[in-house]
Order: sequence, then structure tokens, then C-alpha cells
Amino acid sequence: LGTQTFEQGYLEAAREEMMECLSDSPLPRGQVLSFCLMETWGDPDYIGLTGIELFGAEGDLIQLSEDSVTGPSLNDLEHCNGDYRTPDKLISGCNITEDDIEMWLAPFNSGDSHVLTVTLPQSTEITAIKIYNYNKTSEDTFRGVKTLKITLDDKPLCGGQTVHLRRAPGSTHYDFGQIIDLSEKQDWNDHDEIVSFSKGDPINVRKLIPDYEISLLPAGFVYQIYIYSSCGDPYYVGLNGIELFDQQGQEIELSAEQVSAVPDSVNVLYQDQQIMRGGDVRIPEKLINHVVNDDSARNSWLAPILPNTGNRVYIVFDFPVTVSMIKLYNYSKAPARGVKEFGVLVDDLVVYHGLLSPHNGSHEPEIVLFSDRIAPTSNSLLTKSCGAEQRVELTNNKRKMGEGGNSPSVYDPSIRPVTSLVDH
Repeated sequence: LGTQTFEQGYLEAAREEMMECLSDSPLPRGQVLSFCLMETWGDPDYIGLTGIELFGAEGDLIQLSEDSVTGPSLNDLEHCNGDYRTPDKLISGCNITEDDIEMWLAPFNSGDSHVLTVTLPQSTEITAIKIYNYNKTSEDTFRGVKTLKITLDDKPLCGGQTVHLRRAPGSTHYDFGQIIDLSEKQDWNDHDEIVSFSKGDPINVRKLIPDYEISLLPAGFVYQIYIYSSCGDPYYVGLNGIELFDQQGQEIELSAEQVSAVPDSVNVLYQDQQIMRGGDVRIPEKLINHVVNDDSARNSWLAPILPNTGNRVYIVFDFPVTVSMIKLYNYSKAPARGVKEFGVLVDDLVVYHGLLSPHNGSHEPEIVLFSDRIAPTSNSLLTKSCGAEQRVELTNNKRKMGEGGNSPSVYDPSIRPVTSLVDH
């Protein structure tokens, strides 16, 4: 899909999300919106963003002209003239991109004032702001904004609190726009990065299962399940469901817009073919619909395994979220297509590496535990950690060999079996 088409699909989703956030409380109203940029994600010399969107009282996107945005740029530097990464690019509407011609970049000096100003045509109620951080490459994302403060007609928004932006992914794997809800019901003190432990006595998880390593209560914006291998199928991999739990052991409610996958689903194989007119129903949002015992796979997610492309599932939040436990339900229709080896990453940092068992007829989850105050009902429900294992790989003439020197099944795209599950 083209960038503009991809973006339009998310505009409608964003509008619906904004409408859900509206309350009867008055919304902030004003004409001059100022962003005081305080920190980058680590770059000492440059600061940048990809895009900014403003939403009105009805959740509609506020249209802005090119001269609505003012601020510094690289053209302020001596001997620099004609750089295209100017403030007007922030409202071009091309936001889910890696092309820096659609981004803004400016010099950065820690401690100095770096202010972007958006001037609306008239005084307007603003429901929310959606910010897309700098996304040129994974290395350049450190030029993105980490913290900022926002004012409207010189009045502080977000309770005067510092807003933390997540680092962009350096790819277009998911909609990386971050929504800042400005409705009165929003409690900004709930989003502190420092969290308290759950009540209760600590549990010796190492006694429950000796090789299990715990990363206690990770907190972050983006949770990623990176899939290294299936349970045997060389062409497809899938899951029945995923559930995340907070530090109190309560399940975290997720929306379809928060969940995505790369590759997205088996639909990517048939985008230009009539074979999949209705679209395969095994899409990422099925991972969070809580129907985990459907062996027909209509409520599961399935994606192709592609050469040189790791399978990933992303769960994205607009503020740092602490997770104590993840429950994974492996793919049940064809157990060989279930996940075997996987990792859990939080904001690109690996916090767990383990193995899932193939579906065995039971629809019990396997658990990745991040808390020593939550005890699983059964030791067998814990995923098996890879931390204490070593893997030996045999090669012959640079070709991987299996146990005993036997060649494993060779991936051949030309003989990939067709799979299709559509709504009738």
C-alpha cells in the first residue's frame, strides 16, 4: 500500500479513538499551540519530528496551512541554506514514512530553548494531539524528541506535566503516532514511569522452575513478540491469543489499533490476487479478542514466514506501561504452525527469550512471568526459558545440517501451500 493510503486508514481509526475519549468536561480552547522541546532520545546535536496532527471537538482532523507551523530549522545554521527538513513538513500529512524529506530537523543544544509553534486560523477546541517522532532510520530515531511541554495561548496543557514521547521504530511496521489526550478526564499523574510493586510476599520462582530468569516488571511504550521459529511448519506461524497484565495482576485492556504484526497476516501474500477477495480473517486484532479456544482458527492470527524477514507482533501504548505477566495461547488449528522460539522486547530491549510448546489439545496459556509476587497456578504453565540452554548448529559447505547430518526441510516459496479462511 502507498503511504497516503496507509495513512488514511489510520486517520479514521484515530478519529474513532478520539470520540471515545471525549467527556462532558470542557476541552482546552485556544489559537496558538506551543511545543517546548526539552530532550532528544540521545543525539546531542539535532532534534526532529515527522509529523503533528490536531483533533477538534468532534474528533475530526484540524486542517492547517503550510505557514501555520514556525520554529527553528537547519537553515538557521551558518553556511546551511535550502535544507528541506523545515517546520511546514510537520503538517504535510505524510507521517508514516522513513523518508526524511517529509520530516523536520533542527539544531539542538541541551539547555537552550527549542520551541515549535502552531497557529490555528481561529480559537479552536482541541481534543487531542498526535505526534509522530523522527523516523528516518533506527540510528536517526535518537534525534527524536524524548520530553516536551505543551501550552495553548500560554496556558499549560497536560496538567503542566512533562510529556514523554516514545522513540520511533525507524521503520513503518506500525502506526507510530502517539496520541496525547487533552480531555479533562485524563489524569497525567497516572503515567509516572516509576511504579510500585504489587502487595504480597515475594515468590522464589527459581525454586518453581530452576532455569527461569525473571526481568522484574519491565515498563515501556512498545512490547514486541519476536518469533524466531515455528513448531515445524516452514511457511506459516501463528497464535490464538495474547494477554498482558499490569503490576497488580489485572489484565490490560487493549484495542485493535494497538496491535499489529509484520508480516501483517497471510493477506500480504495475495494482495494482487483475486483468490483472497474477502480477505483472510486471521489478522492481528484477533489476538486480543479473548476467543482462544476456537480450533477453526477464525479467531486466531496467522502470517507467512518470509525469507530474511522475522515475524513480529507489536503492542503499542501512548504512555509507559508496566507488565507483570504475558499469557500466550499457541496456534491450535495446525499445531506445527504454532510459535516455538520467541523473544519479548520492551522498547527494543530484550527482556525474555524462551520456548512455547505446540498446542496439545488444551487451551491453557503459557506464561511469561515478570513478577515475583504473582504465582502461576501450575509450574507447567510457565514458558521454558532459553537462558540455560545451548544450541549447536552444524554446517556443511555453509549449509545448515540437522541432527545426525541430515538436511532440514528446505524453504521453497514456489511450493508454499495456499491457505485461506474468509468470511462467507
